[in-house]
Amino acid sequence: MKSAFIYALLLLGSFSALAQDRSDLTLGAKVGINFYSLSNDALVVDDDTGIATEFGIYGRIGERFFIQPELNFVNYKTHLITQNQPRAGERDALTVRYLRVPVLVGFRTSYDGKVASRIRFMAGPSVSYIVNVADNNLGIGRSDLHNAQFALNGGAGFEVWMLRLDLLYHHYLTSLFNDNNSEGKGRAFSISAGIEF
Repeated sequence: MKSAFIYALLLLGSFSALAQDRSDLTLGAKVGINFYSLSNDALVVDDDTGIATEFGIYGRIGERFFIQPELNFVNYKTHLITQNQPRAGERDALTVRYLRVPVLVGFRTSYDGKVASRIRFMAGPSVSYIVNVADNNLGIGRSDLHNAQFALNGGAGFEVWMLRLDLLYHHYLTSLFNDNNSEGKGRAFSISAGIEF
């Protein structure tokens, strides 16, 4: 986890250095919650959606059309019963912590409403790298999961007073489990609030 914070500081430092040369660079930080579940998987008997947290920093380059690289620390949680767990039939939470790096391309409108304004539409790829797997009764550790997972992300954002609100969908292309028989891929919906400085 210490190395993840070092990466965050380096990225923020890089954004700050760019900001001195670019008047169209915006820096921000955000925090939010996500809802995570798995697609059908032969190794999973039953699962349900879990709620967890995420936070991160971002830089947005451009005004109307923009590119937005981010560095996010994400907790994904789902409650599972698996085929191979030590105690058959026992449901437990699987919580995996990731360092997620998306690069979003977007368009921002000039709409200026009474409550919400400057609506943004964005989409792009991301890679997530496992930082940690929480203890669980399923017998699942870090070696049982793919370390790097790729996803497509898309959604919308808007401004409400000083806050920047984002609603994003994350569609993973890599299976969660490091097993040839596994096809379950992550699906997540996130809601975050941020500030820009």
